[in-house]
Amino acid sequence: MKLTTRSSYGVRALVNLAIMYDDGHPVSIKYVSRKEGISSIYLEQIFSRLKKQGIVRSIRGPKGGYSLSKDPSQISVYEVVLALEGRVSPARCFSDKKEMTVCKRAGKCASKEVWDEVARHIKDALESFSLKDLAKRTLQIDPENREKAIIV
Repeated sequence: MKLTTRSSYGVRALVNLAIMYDDGHPVSIKYVSRKEGISSIYLEQIFSRLKKQGIVRSIRGPKGGYSLSKDPSQISVYEVVLALEGRVSPARCFSDKKEMTVCKRAGKCASKEVWDEVARHIKDALESFSLKDLAKRTLQIDPENREKAIIV
């Protein structure tokens, strides 16, 4: 299973918001775009999806931008990926919903058990990381990251 750049870029962008969360100031798309080397047009599309899913909120005006809608410790990477991808599955036959049958052979296919188990492990792994975890790790790797954010 390969996630799209939408998820990868979305997580990277949100880590920037998580680093700035305690300051209470919104972060501009322009800033994240420059810092992460991601097209501002693409980031707008990503943030639009994240806003619809209630992960971020937007603030209009000259000092506007985006901020997380809740504490970074309360937002898992899984929640972000789910908001941006729609579902996280290793195979087309997998469904997060028990009542939903995606494949006609689902009840007669032994390999579906494998894909279900892989999907559970992926979900567990992505849920084990919060945006706060990633922000903390980013600051450990690059201690000047926060200062750079304040200056820019």
